Amino acid sequence: MKKIVLILIVGILLFSCKKENADYFSKKEVIDSLFIVAESTMDTKLKLKIADQVLNGIEKNNFDSISRSKYLGVTRIFYSLNNPKYVKICKLLIANPSEKVNPYEISFYNFLLGNYYYNNANYEDAFIAFSRAEKSFMALNNLEYLVKTLTTKADILTFKNEYITAENLAIKALKISKNLNKEDLKYGCYLTLGNCSNGLNNYNKAVEFYEKALVSTDKLLLNPNHTSLRSMPLVYISNVYRKQKQYAKSIKYAQKGLNSKNLKKVDPSIYSYLLNSLNYSKFKLGEKSSVNGFLETLKIGDSLKFAPIQITSKTYLGEYYLAQKDTIKANIYLKDAQKQAHLNNIFEDELTILKLLSKANPKQTSFYTNRFIQLNDSLQIEERKTRDKFARIEFETDEIITERNSLSEEKKYLTYQILVIVGISILAIIIIVLWFKNNSQKAKTRELLLKQDQQKANEEIYQLMMEQQQKIEEAKNIEKQRISLDLHDSVMGKLTAVRMNLYVALVKHKLAEESGFSKQIDEIQDVEKEIRAIAHNLNSDLFSDNANFIGIVKELFAKIENHSQIHFQLQVSDAVNWDLINNTTKINLYRILQEALQNIEKYAQATTVAVSMFNTDNGELQIEISDDGNGFDVTQKKKGIGLNNMKTRVAELNGKIEIQSAIKKGTKINLIIPY
Repeated sequence: MKKIVLILIVGILLFSCKKENADYFSKKEVIDSLFIVAESTMDTKLKLKIADQVLNGIEKNNFDSISRSKYLGVTRIFYSLNNPKYVKICKLLIANPSEKVNPYEISFYNFLLGNYYYNNANYEDAFIAFSRAEKSFMALNNLEYLVKTLTTKADILTFKNEYITAENLAIKALKISKNLNKEDLKYGCYLTLGNCSNGLNNYNKAVEFYEKALVSTDKLLLNPNHTSLRSMPLVYISNVYRKQKQYAKSIKYAQKGLNSKNLKKVDPSIYSYLLNSLNYSKFKLGEKSSVNGFLETLKIGDSLKFAPIQITSKTYLGEYYLAQKDTIKANIYLKDAQKQAHLNNIFEDELTILKLLSKANPKQTSFYTNRFIQLNDSLQIEERKTRDKFARIEFETDEIITERNSLSEEKKYLTYQILVIVGISILAIIIIVLWFKNNSQKAKTRELLLKQDQQKANEEIYQLMMEQQQKIEEAKNIEKQRISLDLHDSVMGKLTAVRMNLYVALVKHKLAEESGFSKQIDEIQDVEKEIRAIAHNLNSDLFSDNANFIGIVKELFAKIENHSQIHFQLQVSDAVNWDLINNTTKINLYRILQEALQNIEKYAQATTVAVSMFNTDNGELQIEISDDGNGFDVTQKKKGIGLNNMKTRVAELNGKIEIQSAIKKGTKINLIIPY
């Protein structure tokens, strides 16, 4: 009944809209309804169809916090269906971070990307993605995903034969898993630790860890993959004993795994691994019937189109027929296996096959031996390169630094042993190299300190210049006010007194009516007006008009250009009515601009700074300050005193300030001030 209701809901949602209503599926209520249906149904085809429809709907909406949450939901659906579309979404969301984005989202996207790369054997990109996810999960204290991330990183390192580093990561993951008391997590840690010990040829310890993984599976009986989970440690244990040529024990554990109910149907790949291990051990004990098992696993590998099983089965068949002195059949299987191993980059198997081909073709021993040496050397070179890449990634965390130091100590110990063996000559060479590196490092350190001192001196000089300029401007204003007062109170007062006395004298002598004398009195009064105007202008503020304000700004640019490599570009719109902007606003704008330019000079390492002043559509003054400098992460950068001062001044003017910046993409400051 429930399934019928779901089908009806989906039918209504998917087919009720007309074709011309292209935005139907972009509606929030429709997307929410589709999500509910997708999470409820177990039909993978229906779920995939719904997920595609949801994704199309989300992509039509604006890229905001709401759409991000929808992207996260549809990503989970695609991931659960093992559909690679989730990779595209993860890359999109990681490349477009948001200030309001949940930190868990980015770490989860990196985790999913890591799994995708890991499943496709792209171990370098997988390691980078998991390293990013690891730091995020650690910061968020998301311990469950942290364990999964550490365990997978350790698995990648085992593939690259970095067993010691992998073992350290797995031990760290195991400690967390025990605190969480999560058996599925402990199971994965035990398998990884077993693989590390096996790679280090510590076989007893490897079997011990695999046995612990088996114990964990007893507590995972309700897990639908229980049969596969229990069989995997048995594969590893059987391989360990086979590696030690303890074939009887290898057969015992392989048979124990093959006895698992419906294993061949549930997980044919694990079944093939166990069957190959069983029959190879039997083959080594002289049982000729083992060839039937190899043929069976080859058939399974062909049906699954799974190269590792195909290659292993063909190799065992080649070795079997080689032991039977049937070199024709041996060569058929071995050459086919060698070609397939090379195409699939399974080079360790190819090395084993080349050894067998050398035995199967005595006349071509030299050819296969040379091929073996070339391949082995190239693998060692590639292994070193990969190890260096992973080391650089690991260096980003304090914990990995500690592990690298531990490895360095081991290398020093090995170097010491080599020095004892090879003698005094090599010791002298190493001492010379160390001495040279030490001197080189000291020289670099001295150079860095000198640069820091020079930078500090430049900053102090700049600060002194700014303080001196401010004092000069203040002194100029004081002097202008003094002259203004002298003109107004002294000179103009005396002129007024002279004019009044002269007028009284003229009246007394009855000469006031004469045009010549009256004209002279009027001219004295005009002089008074001119002096009053001059006094008023002298007493006006530095920023009282457009020309003065723009001139002061240009003077500020010129001073910075004199002692830096910064080039300034100033654009001022003629539409700005500076007469309507009071002096207090101009002073605050100047101080904000001064603070912004000082920060750019100190930290941005910019070459070009552009300043634009114009009116907004609402009649407000808008000022944009942009540079091509280093930029910074606005979500993580600590707010300094300078930035707080700028925001305080903007708030006093009832304005708005917006800062946009990104690493290596410069910074843009946008001010909007009403006037």
